[in-house]
This record gives sequence, C-alpha cells and structure tokens, in this order.
Amino acid sequence: MTVPEPRGRDFYDRDYFEGRTRQSLPHVREVIYPLAERTARLLWRRWRPTRVLDLGCAKGFLVQAFRAQGAASAFGADISLYAVSQGEAAVRGRLLVADMQVGIPVRSASCNLVTALDVFEHLPDPDPALREIRRVLRDDGRAYLKICHPSHPNAQRDPSHVNVQPLAYWRRTFRRAGFTSRRLYEAEFTDARGAAGWLKGWLRGWQEWAVVGTPADYKFLLRKLNHG
Repeated sequence: MTVPEPRGRDFYDRDYFEGRTRQSLPHVREVIYPLAERTARLLWRRWRPTRVLDLGCAKGFLVQAFRAQGAASAFGADISLYAVSQGEAAVRGRLLVADMQVGIPVRSASCNLVTALDVFEHLPDPDPALREIRRVLRDDGRAYLKICHPSHPNAQRDPSHVNVQPLAYWRRTFRRAGFTSRRLYEAEFTDARGAAGWLKGWLRGWQEWAVVGTPADYKFLLRKLNHG
C-alpha cells in the first residue's frame, strides 16, 4: 500500500486559503465565522470548557468564537504561517505556528477541550496528531474532530486531502490511539430548544441524508479510554 505524501507548510499559503489551489470557497470571516460560532456555541453549552485548543486553527475564527462564548482561555495552532499571520486583532497572540505531526508547544494535560475541524483528511498518518491530542488533554477532557466524508464532493477536489477514509477506519484509529469515540450529527447543532429545536434538528438531519445523500462530514467526540 502506498502512503500518500503529506503537503508541506509552504502549500498552505495565500492561494490555498483564498480557495484557488483547493477549488473551494475562500477562508474569510463571512464564510467561516457563522459555522465556527455554531460549533463553539454547541460545545460551550454542553461542557463549558475553560481551556480550549483548536488545531488547524487557520485564521483563528473558532478561537474567536469560543472567546465570545466565554471560554477563559482559547488558543489555536496551525502549520500555515500565512493563515496565522492573518488572524484578526481579537486573537493576535493566541495563535501559534506549529506542526501537530511533530509536536505542539502546549503543556501536557492542560486542556479540557481540543478541536480539530477539517484537519485529519490532510494527514497521511493520523497517529502522531492523536498522540499529541491525548498528551495535552486532561484525563476528563474531550476532543471534537470534524473529518471530510468520502462521498462529499470536496473529498477528492482538494489536493491536500490525502487521507479520506470510511467510518470504520477512523473508529479503529481512535481506539488504537487510546480514545473512545462517539459520532455526532448535524441535527445536534441546532440552537433552538423544545419542539422548535427538535423540528429544526430533524429537518437538518433529513436534508443531510435525503438531499446531500450522505453526511457532509464525520463529527466525532473523543475521550480518553477509561475516562468516560
């Protein structure tokens, strides 16, 4: 089996984040922040994390969204010097340039939430990154990962998607790395509560399956084995 070559940090430049080399929408506030805000709101309401690390943070929109929710400490790391340098004033000094495959300059057992959105499909070997996530997480901490689904149109369109895999692969990989995993669904990301919230979630779920035909991505909640 041939292992695909990883894309180096030089690949993730202005052209990449403006959508040219990945044939996708540009990574700008009006596109990304509403999604980041919804994710941060869900995770904040459920677990009230006090120290959040976002891996693959790009320009820091999710870091900014967690701070807006009230997280006492939220910061991010990304391999791209270009992306980190484009962070807005609200997150300057909270974004690091780091390669999670090599190591993150963060203390062990210091975070109670680690997020990695649209990251793992870029990693030929996910094990080093998962080891780092396990290292920096507290024993009662959680990791939230969003990974591209193999049937999504963007799965093969982005040339840096070198590890697009089925569900069973990820479950095996997480367990080998010392995590339990639970899959989350788009319907769980509704803001409304009660009957209106249930209906909104149901409609989202129906659209995800009936219209798209398959989930746009996998969403996983990871916890260390023997801790929950």
